[in-house]
Amino acid sequence: MHAFVVDDELLACRQLKHILQEIGIFQSIDTFTDPEKALDQAKLLKPDVVFLDIEMPEISGIELAELLQADDGPIQIVFTTAYDEFAIKAFELNAIDYLLKPILKPRLEKAVTRLIKNRAPGAASGHPQPEAHFGIECFDSLKFYKIEKGTKSYIPVKWRTSRARELYAYLLKEHGRFVSKERLIDLLWPGMDDARGTAQLYTTIYQIRKLMEKLPLKQRIIKNDIGYSLSVSEADIDIEQWQVNLNHLPPITPSSYQKHMTLFHAYKNHYFNEYGYLWAEAERVRLLQLWLELANSLAEFLIQEGKKMDALNVCQQVARLEPDDARNLKLMIRLYNETGNVDGAIRVYERYKEVKDT
Repeated sequence: MHAFVVDDELLACRQLKHILQEIGIFQSIDTFTDPEKALDQAKLLKPDVVFLDIEMPEISGIELAELLQADDGPIQIVFTTAYDEFAIKAFELNAIDYLLKPILKPRLEKAVTRLIKNRAPGAASGHPQPEAHFGIECFDSLKFYKIEKGTKSYIPVKWRTSRARELYAYLLKEHGRFVSKERLIDLLWPGMDDARGTAQLYTTIYQIRKLMEKLPLKQRIIKNDIGYSLSVSEADIDIEQWQVNLNHLPPITPSSYQKHMTLFHAYKNHYFNEYGYLWAEAERVRLLQLWLELANSLAEFLIQEGKKMDALNVCQQVARLEPDDARNLKLMIRLYNETGNVDGAIRVYERYKEVKDT
């Protein structure tokens, strides 16, 4: 197969090409940082697959994919991006796969396997249909979803007990690591004697396993001499992807601040906020602080750019989720004053005084 890699960042092109070369399936791999040049060369060289970065300054990957598929040719598309809000649009264009950066070799190998299957003899003619993608949400509450044929839908889950949901949530937090039986019993059934606690744990693990059998995403609970571990494969976990994206944010500039804004809005609510799990408090606080720092830097940048109302919108969203953040309240007072909203400034100042007095 012949592949194109299109990304406006040269380093990203080189890194993806290197991993593709290691996989060893492709006869040739051409890289392009100029999407228009890639389009011209695609008409001449007829690549089998194009790995497209979605966010490019002159022409987006979505637009380029539409142009590549305009003549109804056999080119297969794999999108790459640091943000998942484009997933539905990507699948509407019949993309074979959708890879979130940083792209890891095992995940890329799965995408290549899908490419090969779609080229195999007997494969359906016309545009290939993408497989379902699954995800788990932890912001606010625990939810499972799938994206299939461009549509995101939540998977209904009926937990046998609230303890079963909490045990699953904790194992999800520690997924890939083993947690001792003693730790789990102390966490969920504190003060219970060992025999009864063990019985409760076994029963709840059984309930979770039976539930997982009904879910379409691949996951399982593994037991060994240490304890239990949850294995989750081929499912994105929102808080983990959010942190990966945060770590790869470029410095905030007029051309990149929208990426910061997208990540700011992706924080829907606090970690497992709906349930109030005590064990989740430290993680909730840690994620909240990361979000507040992101919000503050974004608001300050917008002020510098003269976008004061946009900055105020950021502060107002922070206030809805974290009404007692003193730094945010001070910034809101400043913005209300600078935009001529004296009543708003007074109202927030009264709230600020209450916070400072407690």
